[in-house]
Amino acid sequence: MKRYGLLSSLTAIALFIVLETVAILLVVKGGVVQRYKVLGAVRSVQAWFWTRTSQATYYFHYKTENERLAAENLQLRQQLARYASAKAELDSVVRIIEPDYTFIGATVIRNSVDRQHNYLILDRGAKEGVEPGMGVVTARGVIGIVSAVSRHYSYVISLLNTEQSVSAKLAGSGAFGPMNWPGLAPDKAVLSEIPVHVQAAPGDTVLSSGFSTIYPPDIPIGRVVESKINQGSSQDLTILLFEDFRSLHNVYIVKNNRGEEIRELNANAHE
Repeated sequence: MKRYGLLSSLTAIALFIVLETVAILLVVKGGVVQRYKVLGAVRSVQAWFWTRTSQATYYFHYKTENERLAAENLQLRQQLARYASAKAELDSVVRIIEPDYTFIGATVIRNSVDRQHNYLILDRGAKEGVEPGMGVVTARGVIGIVSAVSRHYSYVISLLNTEQSVSAKLAGSGAFGPMNWPGLAPDKAVLSEIPVHVQAAPGDTVLSSGFSTIYPPDIPIGRVVESKINQGSSQDLTILLFEDFRSLHNVYIVKNNRGEEIRELNANAHE
């Protein structure tokens, strides 16, 4: 009896669903307005289900997404650590192999050769790291010393200055002494205090000695053209300069990276 009642209830529910479906279909077919209202309701229900489905899918994939992001973060941190380590090693290598001298390229914008105290003005200044006391050279000789600096320019006391002196040496024997410009021809200087027993022949090359903190050693300066005994104890050598000061254009300002340390040591030693 009970089984018969349950069956009747299920049959009634099924019949109700069928009749409702038929009624909805008839309404939809019966008019445009009714059709759009029904379809709108259906779409709203679909949208609700889609939203909930998307949220559920995101929730179930949340753990996987977090694990992926954590792995990416770990990889990025490892790369950052490797870059930091490589930079530290590179900085260490750079410090180890830091050269004794570095050079700043410059152009001569003014130059004199017809005075007793000649000078040059260069187009590099404090902005480029130029400081008073730095040497100026070319591949063919010693040019002078920076005397004053503005933001964009430097004033250089030329080698062609009767008060200027450069420590120079003979390439063969290594004998050295001060080299000065006597104030005459702009292509000749005099290397003095060379011992009389040193054989200096015409054509011998003269180089910078490197015995100061201003110029690097072994820069070609000129060649011997004449020697003269001075008071029987030393020689004065006339040097034909390799560099033509009348046509100077490109030069190099020299920064001695050990200069300050050498000067401090020298000052402490003489206290």
